[in-house]
Amino acid sequence: MGEDLVQAALQILDAHTVILYAVRNSHKGMLSIPEAWAVRGGLSSIIDTDNFDHDDYALFADPMLQVCSVSPDGISADNEGAGVRLVFSVNRGTGPQAVLDAQCDGEPGEALIESIRELLSIYSEHLALLDYAELDTLTRLHNRKTFDENFDRFISIAGQANRHDSGKRSDNKAARPCWLGVLDIDKFKRINDNFGHLFGDEVLLRLAELMRKNFRASDKLFRFGGEEFVVLLRHVTPEDAHQVFERFRQAVEVYEFPQVGQVTCSMGYMQIDPSLTPAEILGRADEALYFSKDNGRNQINRYESLVENGLIAAPAATVDNQDLQADIDALFD
Repeated sequence: MGEDLVQAALQILDAHTVILYAVRNSHKGMLSIPEAWAVRGGLSSIIDTDNFDHDDYALFADPMLQVCSVSPDGISADNEGAGVRLVFSVNRGTGPQAVLDAQCDGEPGEALIESIRELLSIYSEHLALLDYAELDTLTRLHNRKTFDENFDRFISIAGQANRHDSGKRSDNKAARPCWLGVLDIDKFKRINDNFGHLFGDEVLLRLAELMRKNFRASDKLFRFGGEEFVVLLRHVTPEDAHQVFERFRQAVEVYEFPQVGQVTCSMGYMQIDPSLTPAEILGRADEALYFSKDNGRNQINRYESLVENGLIAAPAATVDNQDLQADIDALFD
């Protein structure tokens, strides 16, 4: 619907350029991620956010975007030379969901601006329906049902990185590998038993918020069920991948959870290898997770390093993928 939205806004406002941004929260603050654009003359497109290098672009450095995001009426305007720039915010709940940025030759009338507001209201309802289908109802992270589609994309991206020869060109961001991490809250059953499920749910909510703040907008975050979560990192060097996961572990360790106090998490992760099946990749990361839990908790371990150091057995030459998939499905049900 993003492409339809920018095309409609272009025609209603008689603009020469319209860009739609999604809005995300992170440890860097509010981020604006380009999602779709349209220009006069008929060109429009959905931006491939999986491959778009928006990490350096995304900060709300643009004053108009910032002003619009907090404006009571969700709009800011500025005369730029002979033209006018209009920015509309799609707000619901506690903050903006999206921002529409239009470059116009002249200032549109109030009726046209009201038409855009009605259009954005419809778009807001569309986002709400997507949230209902794709997000976990408690944590608002992606749910288990959306994992397969996202993981297939990451495997494809990892294959492209391999073709860029990531071992020799680590300065090329597109050549850096992708990663899958599985994390589990330590002794979560004890939290529920000692403090009740309401405070257990509060821990899950706060942990999800820490995930959003400590990982990038381009990373994918999932709640698989219970206290188990999955993270997909894209285009990160091995050294940085470990630091990213370790930073998150430390953020959880020092956070003061209401009533509960200190909570820790354990994690296992591995580099996404396109030659393996999704079940194999997830199963190996999960094996590293359980090594972390069985050896003191509150730690992270990379699967490949554990194998190299002889701490877990190397994978067999052949794997019954059907049985492995059944094991993975049973684990996260």
